[in-house]
Amino acid sequence: MYGLPESKLQECGFPVKQRIKKIFFYLLKVCVSAILVWMAVRRIEPENLWGYARSLQAHLLVLTVLGTVVNLFLQFIRFRFIIDECRHEISTQELVKVFFMGFAFRLTVPGGHGEAAKMLFIPGKTRNRITAYGIEKITISAVLLFLFGPAVAFLFPQHTGFLFFSLIPVTGAFILYAMKEKKWIKKWQLSGTRYKLIAAKTAVLTLGIYIVFIFQYWILLRLFSIDWFTVAAVCIIAMGAAALPISVSGLGIRENTTAWLLSDFGVPLAVGVGVPLMVFVLNVLFPALIGGAILITHKKRTVQRVNEE
Repeated sequence: MYGLPESKLQECGFPVKQRIKKIFFYLLKVCVSAILVWMAVRRIEPENLWGYARSLQAHLLVLTVLGTVVNLFLQFIRFRFIIDECRHEISTQELVKVFFMGFAFRLTVPGGHGEAAKMLFIPGKTRNRITAYGIEKITISAVLLFLFGPAVAFLFPQHTGFLFFSLIPVTGAFILYAMKEKKWIKKWQLSGTRYKLIAAKTAVLTLGIYIVFIFQYWILLRLFSIDWFTVAAVCIIAMGAAALPISVSGLGIRENTTAWLLSDFGVPLAVGVGVPLMVFVLNVLFPALIGGAILITHKKRTVQRVNEE
């Protein structure tokens, strides 16, 4: 890189082998995503997708876009609340930038876990940043896991055993509460932080975000007269499948899962793939493009400042 020998790169903080390994696995996940997307779209008949697109009324598209605005607003409110509760001093303007950076980072690591890199741009102690991000992700995962069991049982009544998934986050919460005095847990606790309030409010906001997300799917599937609860179950199962770290931001997994589930309700394959792709573009890709532009601007300013010094 830049004509420097490997030894010099390591001295400068560039662990070459680790970087190559990360790049390799990232490219592997990109390939997996590409294959999964290809599997989803290869059987699509263009005339079906085009016919569906033409049949969508303008007000439904407007409502879908407005859903994205509300979704992003609720996500930011959740992020702002957690950051404030973990005592990070940062202006709203700067936090908005970090918020959108998170979407860009989400596309860099399978399962969307690259979003953690946004915390590097939050001022304050490392422990506070780790705690804030941990609270956010654990609560979000717990809510999704809690809903996953009922969603599967709703669509597949013969598989009521999946209801036990809902017990996992509840049991985990009790275990964490029982072990809160353990040294290895206390070292990550921030004095004066209201963990119960943070968890409760984060869970409520996450439910609100999921409801808006489901609403977008429901609006786009109105032509097929599918009830809201069925759409909700499909969305939750698709989100759970997309959380598996085997593709970039769940791309391909979400589309295949959604198309398969909706096929039982008379939804053409083209629509089953097209709807989640459309929602992904609105809710993830567009914000990621904004975050990418912010990152590029931030990097240019940093380089300029270093050169001036």
